[in-house]
Amino acid sequence: MFDTMWSTSKAVAMNQDILTLFKAEGDDFSWEAGFTLSEMNSLGPKSLQVVVKTLMGSSKLWHSIFLSNPASVEAKRRDIKCCMDALDIFDKAPAKKQLSDRSVIFPCYSFMNAIAKTMTYVPPNNMSREEFEETMAENFVKETHYQQYHHCRALAFQADVMKRHGKYEDALSVIDVMKSIYDPQLHSRVLVKEYVTDQCSDLVAASTFWLNHYGRNDEALRLCDQVVETMLPEIESTELLTKLTILVPICRTLINQRQTSAAKEALELFKEHVSDPAALAGKKAHPAMSMCVPIMIILKCCSSGGEPYADLVTDLAYMLNRNDPVWFETTCLAFLDAAWSTMCAQAYMCLAKITGCNSQLQDKSSALIKEGLKCLEESANTLKKEDGTIVNSMAHSYYSQILSELENLSAPV
Repeated sequence: MFDTMWSTSKAVAMNQDILTLFKAEGDDFSWEAGFTLSEMNSLGPKSLQVVVKTLMGSSKLWHSIFLSNPASVEAKRRDIKCCMDALDIFDKAPAKKQLSDRSVIFPCYSFMNAIAKTMTYVPPNNMSREEFEETMAENFVKETHYQQYHHCRALAFQADVMKRHGKYEDALSVIDVMKSIYDPQLHSRVLVKEYVTDQCSDLVAASTFWLNHYGRNDEALRLCDQVVETMLPEIESTELLTKLTILVPICRTLINQRQTSAAKEALELFKEHVSDPAALAGKKAHPAMSMCVPIMIILKCCSSGGEPYADLVTDLAYMLNRNDPVWFETTCLAFLDAAWSTMCAQAYMCLAKITGCNSQLQDKSSALIKEGLKCLEESANTLKKEDGTIVNSMAHSYYSQILSELENLSAPV
């Protein structure tokens, strides 16, 4: 661990030395001060590329330091500032006009989007978060217009920003444009190579649930088939987190059909591509893969037609003794349009419905309902800001639905 920390600190120092080369004579580069407008204007095209790459690399290094020590305010601040500075310099430097290939800036847009999804930050120039992120997304789309797979990624980014600020129908329109360009066989693996993940397939899959939510169910089901048939096969078998992100909205859409056959289809998909491989990987799997258990419980309950299933007792024991990491709550909200506590509440509710009708397990039902309602208290806190505004309308609608069903279940007959 200490070797890693030392090498990271050394890399940060080396990057600072590189950036000093592009400062005015006699000035050292400071992470806080960055570059002046005069220094930006003096950069040539090659120098601009070096500065942007070095700032982006520095942002990732500071991010690594922050993740190893979340209490480090300095690491978090410098992580965000390096990425913002790279974007600002590329936007303002006149040398940008001399670059025929602008792909050097694309990872900065992608990384800033990841920061915006998972961290708190203060936008520059007194901009609101929404204004800053929407402007950033528009700029990314413009820069990538003539480079197709980058352009697909930029459109996915734009749709992601729109949905994050509650503009789901606008996001659906952008995704329609993206789908007209995006070819999974041609673009998916190169996107993963360039950006680590294929956000295009992520957003298309997420949109299946949005379409279902807005009553466009036939479109949603056709798109589910399209994702499973053309996008899922392009994902490496080891990329379980990506498969989780893609299949959860599809499974939720299938469950919402209220048909046992559709629920069974969802169960088989999730079991084959996510749950079984995650169990096989064991401790080598990403920590988020423990989300599989409550999700599988929901799918098994919906597939069983309300009847007890093979490992019901094991699932009851798991849910009544679960201990999930705190970060599941907001990570699930950022990537799956649902508070994790709401998904767990649904799992408790599904189990309560089955146990409530079974004389041998009836004593578990009230405990499950109680735990479900406790989860929803957490959801209520997650989904509303201090001023009462709703954080995510899609997630709040889901929360309201589960709350209503659980309250009806807990009401005396």
